[in-house]
Amino acid sequence: MKEILVTGGAGFVGSHLVEELVRLGHSVTVVDNLSNGNLQNINLVRDKVCFIQCDVSKPLPIQRDHEVIFHLACFPRSQSFMNPQRDVEVNVIGMVNVLELARKNGAKVIFSSNSGIYDTSKIPINESTPDNPKTPYDLDKLQAENYLKLYNKTYGINYVIFRFATVYGPRQKVSQEWKPIIMEFITKLKNGEAPTIYWDGEQTRDFIYVKDVVSALVLAIDVEDAENETMILGSGKETSINELYRTVSRLMNVDIEPKSGPMQLGDIRRMLYDCKKAQRILGWRPEVTLEQGINEVLNQTK
Repeated sequence: MKEILVTGGAGFVGSHLVEELVRLGHSVTVVDNLSNGNLQNINLVRDKVCFIQCDVSKPLPIQRDHEVIFHLACFPRSQSFMNPQRDVEVNVIGMVNVLELARKNGAKVIFSSNSGIYDTSKIPINESTPDNPKTPYDLDKLQAENYLKLYNKTYGINYVIFRFATVYGPRQKVSQEWKPIIMEFITKLKNGEAPTIYWDGEQTRDFIYVKDVVSALVLAIDVEDAENETMILGSGKETSINELYRTVSRLMNVDIEPKSGPMQLGDIRRMLYDCKKAQRILGWRPEVTLEQGINEVLNQTK
């Protein structure tokens, strides 16, 4: 059993991670400001975790020593052009506050970064692909990674960086700030509304199911070869937004013509990731197909 802190632990990915950590017998502290997270997400384990409501952009009021810190709290990519100052506060200053806590405790930091940092002009993308941030969010995630590496060199803080592809699954919510594409399609179609497909819909994404992401995060706790490494987590499959819409519509047995919209600022044309490094180091590979994952979401949102 380890003492583990999870920032953003009441959010989408964080809550799934917290449940798995509790199942494995770890002692878990959850930090979340509930701006996007929800206590209902951790209802099943609420009595088994210590919950602290606070904002990572401020110094963390944590008294307990932790051996591992999972840092998932972030400001949304879709809002980063509209509020770049807040993006810096959460995604950069937040990392500094996490690292200061890790320095006091000697904790390992496992960081949830973003695969959109990479240059996406050539695919498949792997860890040797050059960086080319396209939004303030990408830039600030990269800066957070740089802080991790600096604290490693200066203070010996060990870390693992995961750059996620497009994660989806149960508990992913749609709001003005967060518009994850799969849940946006499902929500609109359930309400009998036509979703909007931006650009021409032929832009692609690499979709990975949340439980596949969580399995890799958990493996990083104890696999020594993962320390101070950066790894991509994706499915290794490329799916266009048009193809995704056809799949969701078919599985929901709904026939609604989508609306068309312009290309969005910072959008990526193609996304396909080579995840051999995570497979080699962690013995990890994604197990849930896109269709299986969408069906799982539909079953849990009935």
